Amino acid sequence: MKFYNVKLKKSLDVNEDEIEIITLSNGRPAAKAEITVDGENHKLFKILSKTEAEKFKQ
Repeated sequence: MKFYNVKLKKSLDVNEDEIEIITLSNGRPAAKAEITVDGENHKLFKILSKTEAEKFKQ
């Protein structure tokens, strides 16, 4: 899945096994991941559509 990192100003690919699907307080699905790029840890967050969330639940 592609995430956009604002600090690095570029898109990053994250393996599906490193992604955690969560539900926000308003009920929307989201994906969160933590990766290391060039020795720095980055927390990535992306709000998903319902179809994207269903794809990862299967």
